[in-house]
Amino acid sequence: MVRCYIKCKDYFFYIIVELDRFKNGLKKLSEASSLIGVMQEELVALGPQIEEKSKEVEQLMEKLQRDAEAVEEIRAIVKVDEAFMAEETQIVQDYAEQATQELNEVLPVLEQAILALGALDKGDISEIRVYTSPPTLVLTVMYAVCILLQKSPTWTTAKLLLGDPSFLKQLVNLDKDNIPEKVFQSLKIYSKRSNFNPDRVGAVSTACRSLCQWVLALENYNTVKKVGAVQPKQQRVAEAKEALGIAREKLKTKQRSLNLIEDHQQSLQDLYNKTVSQKESLANRKYLATNRLIRASLLISALGEEKVRWKQFIHELDKCIKGIVGDTLLSAASITYYGVFTAQYRRRIMEEWLRLCTSSDVPISPDYTLVKDTVEKNQVRKWQNKGLPPDHYSMENAILVMKGRCWPLMIDPQGQACKWISQMEGKQLSVIAAKHPKCMKTLETAIRMGQPALLTVSMTEELDPSLRPILLKVISTRAGQDYIKIGETEVEYNRNFR
Repeated sequence: MVRCYIKCKDYFFYIIVELDRFKNGLKKLSEASSLIGVMQEELVALGPQIEEKSKEVEQLMEKLQRDAEAVEEIRAIVKVDEAFMAEETQIVQDYAEQATQELNEVLPVLEQAILALGALDKGDISEIRVYTSPPTLVLTVMYAVCILLQKSPTWTTAKLLLGDPSFLKQLVNLDKDNIPEKVFQSLKIYSKRSNFNPDRVGAVSTACRSLCQWVLALENYNTVKKVGAVQPKQQRVAEAKEALGIAREKLKTKQRSLNLIEDHQQSLQDLYNKTVSQKESLANRKYLATNRLIRASLLISALGEEKVRWKQFIHELDKCIKGIVGDTLLSAASITYYGVFTAQYRRRIMEEWLRLCTSSDVPISPDYTLVKDTVEKNQVRKWQNKGLPPDHYSMENAILVMKGRCWPLMIDPQGQACKWISQMEGKQLSVIAAKHPKCMKTLETAIRMGQPALLTVSMTEELDPSLRPILLKVISTRAGQDYIKIGETEVEYNRNFR
């Protein structure tokens, strides 16, 4: 009965919710009445504010139009300068690429010569150095190397260079772009000789062959760079870049001026947008206040009579709340113990319970009945539309079926209860005969799926003992999941099963 009492409290909580709802309705009506005066004052104040904002919007619009024309003129000038700058930059870039390309054509030969130098080792250098009276071609190559290193072209100087451990490193790291032109003029004395070529030199000395390649590659690089107009081109490119830099700075100055003007224009635009937004906000407030005033007036006018009815209903609910403890106790007792009793005995036992509650000072509603205080009238009407007989005894039985904690056992010789339940549950209901061979399987499916089941048994039949855990709701819980044992099988129990 305690569990049934707790369950019955839900309906009386519903009564409390309804009471709050009607009280909120009365509160809203009272607020609407008080807000009408406030909204009327607000409407009067909004008119001048909207008019003032409209004037500000017009002034800002005129100023924006004037500034926009000035900005467009400056933007057009900057755009022309940007186009000119882009064109000139492209010309200089193409010219620089052409000079670089011409210079890059001779670089592979120089790099190949440097690689040949890198392939030499100390033994190769020592091979040249040990000469007391070196061959003419060896002397010619070493003199050429001395001149490029800006040393005296003598065999003594050459031997000193060859004896330096960093000799090859000096050759590889020689600054080819800053060798004086007079050095190359002096070099021609040796490089223009008919036998000064790698193949002829290589027949005399392998090491000198690589040195000869290096000398010729440097000379060729210098010829292409200075004599082949690469250097003049580079100078003109540098001069053009310098001029472009000056022009670019002037363009940046114009762009900064344009940015400042555009920022000023944007600030005006932001101010204009803000003012328009404020104007629209004020107009929207006026629109909302007007509509609220109209709705509040209509609400108060239309609900004038409802206000009286709501007050009366609240008064009745307040009386009901006063007896909620006793009403809940009587409802729980009725649902728990009424089951097998006749209508006459139910009236007698209710009278006894009422007397005990009164003598024990348990508050009870003066007109308490199980049907009126447990279910709504609409719910009773739905039950009757589904086939429930209209008498008071049947309505009480329906309450026991729907709200009782135990499964209902219905003796139904006329089939009225079966018809009512079938129409209430619809197609989901499984109607099972206890003697049917698939009875337990059908019940197991309904338990798993949480579907309703109606078990029909004749008076002469004995129930299968496997039904006992189901009828007694012998449910166990593990890891948050409910289970019920049917025979030797544990089945997941769905709380929606009934």
